[in-house]
Amino acid sequence: MQINKNYMIGLLALSSLCILYYGFLFLKGHNIFSKYNGYQVSYPVNKNLYVSAPVKLKGHVVGMVTKVEIKPKENYSTLVTIEVDKQFPLTHNSKIMLNNAGMMEGNALEIELHKGKPINRNDIIIGQIHPDFNDIDLKAMTAQVATVTQNLIKTTEGVNSILANLEKTSATLNTAIHGLEENISTIAKNIIAISTPLADPKRGIPAMLPTIHSLLLQIGSIPFKDISFRITNMLKDAERLIQHASSDTGSLGLFMYDPTLYHNLNHSVENLNALLFDIKKRPFRYVHFSLFGCKPNKRKALTNR
Repeated sequence: MQINKNYMIGLLALSSLCILYYGFLFLKGHNIFSKYNGYQVSYPVNKNLYVSAPVKLKGHVVGMVTKVEIKPKENYSTLVTIEVDKQFPLTHNSKIMLNNAGMMEGNALEIELHKGKPINRNDIIIGQIHPDFNDIDLKAMTAQVATVTQNLIKTTEGVNSILANLEKTSATLNTAIHGLEENISTIAKNIIAISTPLADPKRGIPAMLPTIHSLLLQIGSIPFKDISFRITNMLKDAERLIQHASSDTGSLGLFMYDPTLYHNLNHSVENLNALLFDIKKRPFRYVHFSLFGCKPNKRKALTNR
């Protein structure tokens, strides 16, 4: 089956026009193979919105800001060009609101999708401000940062003081440990000096072991049972003697408890003292020495004197 040349020419012309159109778009900077749709949003002023700011849908990033420009002919308004994933096409009823994305990210755009007529590329959407949007107060932020910085400085000074105290404590601890090491070394030397003679096999504990063993054998041979029996009998005898002396029936008891015997003994001692005193004072009445003897009359006179 032969194809008509007219159809071939028409198909070739249509292909050429398509290639020319998309080539022209590509030369103008439009990526015809992109998965994003481009939209334009107008705001009265630019509130810290920059290129590469995120475009979010319910917290998810679905696009980004690609261009931010000012329009002098339109009362110096701000025209923002955004690209949104083709899965989320915008309509005339959709909303694009400016909101805070955080201190680190800055401001961002948040979209709300609603059913309606699709938006063309040349259509300009009037942007809105999100109800929760708050301008970042740089002065207040600067004051907070200054306060935080002062607190950090105070904290750093406190940490430095703690570190200095720790350093002093560490030095004191090192000194104490050094002194303890010296004491331990001295004690070890003393122990070695004491234990070395004791471990000498000739003069130390090993040499004393046979003597100690012999002494223990001798101690073991002592009849402690017999000695204990004798000591018990001696204690019993002593107890009986004490009981007998404590009673008033024996001689010792009578001597201790009978007042008559005491007085008689005391009287005898007094008489003995008087006799000794008289012998000392007049000994010739009791003792007489003579080489030639003594006449009876003279002896009688001496006796009566």
